[in-house]
Amino acid sequence: MIEAATLHGFRAGVYVVALMVLLAWYRRVPDDQRAFCRPVLFVVGFAAVATALVAAGVGTVPVGTGEVVVPSVLDDLVAYMLLYAVMARLAGINGRALAAIVFTPVAQRLGFEVATVTDGPIALLGLVILVGGHLALAAFLLGPIWRRAQAVPEQPRLLHWKARNLLLFIVGMFVVFVLLALFGIFDNFTTLIVQQYMTVLLRVGFAGFLFANLDAVGDVSLRPSTASEATPAD
Repeated sequence: MIEAATLHGFRAGVYVVALMVLLAWYRRVPDDQRAFCRPVLFVVGFAAVATALVAAGVGTVPVGTGEVVVPSVLDDLVAYMLLYAVMARLAGINGRALAAIVFTPVAQRLGFEVATVTDGPIALLGLVILVGGHLALAAFLLGPIWRRAQAVPEQPRLLHWKARNLLLFIVGMFVVFVLLALFGIFDNFTTLIVQQYMTVLLRVGFAGFLFANLDAVGDVSLRPSTASEATPAD
């Protein structure tokens, strides 16, 4: 059986290759479209470093009934915050709505970590945060946020719609998988392989999707407006 460190090392190599390809692609991107590229480049680059640390056995801390792999947790938090922020900004989302979209997946990831290192009611609470957070975020994005997106020009609105569906689908599938894994449906090796695949798919897949659709960004700015955000009528 392949060692976990070997799989992590292979994943780090995949990130490095993907980053090199994306950087070469980035050089051909017009200056006015580069702002949306930088966050996803950072996500892939950070993932390469964090995964290399995991492969080297750095940053694993025993906690409760399990252990916390600190580089992996930080990698996930950075990825979720930036990818969800990019998706939301494509719809022109600012203020508290943007904060809710960015920090809900952070709470989910921390809830998952709590569920893996504790037992009993605390672990159950972590699972509730994991599952409930995804359902609440999906309802928010499909309802109020989509109504706000109607004020955005058609092309970036369509790109937001695609990015939203991609994130909700991949993260949703990951939530289902980790729930099954926590209940012992899969053996350790299968769990590790699927985790490697899905983490790469989220980061590299989203980056490739965004780079391939930069023409649709239009005049939308990545930087949130400092103006107060009016609540749209339903």
